[in-house]
Amino acid sequence: MKITFIVWTHYDRRPELVARQLGAALHYVSYGRHGRVLQAPLRYLVQAARTWNILDAERPDVVFVQNPPIFAPLVVARYARRAGARYVLDSHSGAFLSPKWRWASGLHRRLARGALTTIVQNGPLAEVVCGWGCSVSLLGFTPGEYPHGEAFPLDGAFNVAVISTYGEDEPLDVVWETARRMPDVAFYVTGDARHADQRLLAEKPENCHLTGYLSYERYIGLLRTTGAVIDLTTQDNTLLMGAYEAVALGTPLIVSDWPVLRDYFSRGAVHVPNTVEGLRIGIRRVQHERAALSDEMIALREHLHDEWNRRFTELQHVLVSA
Repeated sequence: MKITFIVWTHYDRRPELVARQLGAALHYVSYGRHGRVLQAPLRYLVQAARTWNILDAERPDVVFVQNPPIFAPLVVARYARRAGARYVLDSHSGAFLSPKWRWASGLHRRLARGALTTIVQNGPLAEVVCGWGCSVSLLGFTPGEYPHGEAFPLDGAFNVAVISTYGEDEPLDVVWETARRMPDVAFYVTGDARHADQRLLAEKPENCHLTGYLSYERYIGLLRTTGAVIDLTTQDNTLLMGAYEAVALGTPLIVSDWPVLRDYFSRGAVHVPNTVEGLRIGIRRVQHERAALSDEMIALREHLHDEWNRRFTELQHVLVSA
């Protein structure tokens, strides 16, 4: 079976890991600079044309496509109808929960009905897809080999990596104020700061260091050497790639205290409310319990790896029966 995986972004680690295990040809399709609303129509048109050309050249039996943006699966579904292929939606939490894509829920549902299956990362989202009367596959943590990473210079008595894309669901104002109250801790905030609210950046304390967009080698180097990974969201029913990476690397995790996150990251993680005092207490706990939390995280990684093997086998059965 010939499989192609389409992702409309410049890079995303998770589809790379999934595609490797599927034996799929992976294509990142990107044009222009994300975040520029006025450029979006041209960007999507160019990416649609490039996607069609890739599929027309490869002629896959099955196409995996990441959602959002909804326009990528729309192109794939149209191609599949024309070429007699099948497709699988890899729908991230933003496709269900982000205000940016809420208008597309009807399209999402219609595309799911035509798909072999829709991959989601947690139980509540799986229930949504089941409620549509559609096939669903639950794949969360994705195991794989990670690079050793480049050494990242750190200068705090205790250092933490804050995973950020400067998205609407990230309480960075809480991070700023927490850092202001913890001058002995250095906070390294990832992501392209050009996407940030400039008023927020103006209030950044000195012990918050903006890394800018990092190569993956430098990014992994940071996560391997830092004392903890902080990945916060104000949005319920969201699983976080930065949290997955903390598990894979055995680094203690500080994560928002949502039920789905508490259930999933049951060991090696400190669950905190999205408040200054909650985050401060969480960081102090990791400082005092880092070795024990690292051991717990390694045990969690083994458990999630076993869970992945079971779920991935179920997905393979869906593909074979297509």
